Amino acid sequence: MGKTRVIALAFASLVSVASFAGAQAPAQQGTRQGRHEMQRGMRAGARVERGLFRGIKLSDAEKAKIKDINGKYATQAKALREQMKPAMQEARAARQKGDTAAARAAFAKNKPTFDKLAQLRKSEQSEVRSALTPENQKLYDANVQQMAKRRDEMKANRKDGKGGRRGGFGAQRSGQAG
Repeated sequence: MGKTRVIALAFASLVSVASFAGAQAPAQQGTRQGRHEMQRGMRAGARVERGLFRGIKLSDAEKAKIKDINGKYATQAKALREQMKPAMQEARAARQKGDTAAARAAFAKNKPTFDKLAQLRKSEQSEVRSALTPENQKLYDANVQQMAKRRDEMKANRKDGKGGRRGGFGAQRSGQAG
């Protein structure tokens, strides 16, 4: 009986410590949620770049060339994103108020800059491709096509064919029409 009580007491203390630690977790996570949202976009960009180089073994010379190309385009892209910042903040504020018309208008202000960013990405991809060996170019082209196909499939699965979080898998799970 004595051992059973000791084991039960140890188990109860472990459960209470775990529940206490769990109660403290949201306060610690709150500081992480305050990070700038641009970091999320940067991480997404890194995932895209990794996807473009999936299955490709780069030489040191190729890595150096690609690093230089990325650095050149990063400064240009950063300048364009800074231009968009005021209108994006305006759109975010309008969305939080529930004014979708004002949010769309604010996004429309950035359309020319979004187009410039898209053209910049295409130019960067073209330069990166030219820095690769012919066999790596073939793999890179296949990865670009595969990512474009996935992007088109995801866009087709969205509720209205546009960006946002309304459509897709989450809406289907919650019982909403997708």
